[in-house]
Amino acid sequence: MPLSIRLAQPEPSRPCRFALSLQGDRVFADFDLQTDGRVVLRRISFDGHGCCERPFRALSGPASAKLLQAVAHDALEGPEIAHLLRSYLRENADLLWADALQEHGLGEDDSCTEN
Repeated sequence: MPLSIRLAQPEPSRPCRFALSLQGDRVFADFDLQTDGRVVLRRISFDGHGCCERPFRALSGPASAKLLQAVAHDALEGPEIAHLLRSYLRENADLLWADALQEHGLGEDDSCTEN
């Protein structure tokens, strides 16, 4: 399943550095920066499953830089960012709901479709 990604307006009740809407506004992910500059998921909400807010693992330094650059230029559509986000969510899958990831097409391994 293709991954749709767009910048979302952060909610005042859920402060974060930036927010992404995934899969046609069915998933909202709020991100912050750690003190070392790496991006970390702060919370994620899935239609039909609710909001998941835990201490998530951070993206690597290079992946964080790529995502921050894509956010700054509103260049989120495309296979590279989709692969980065899916990989990151899979790395944190033990802290998320596996059924929610699958239902919304976020747990898929897209490595063979990235040509």
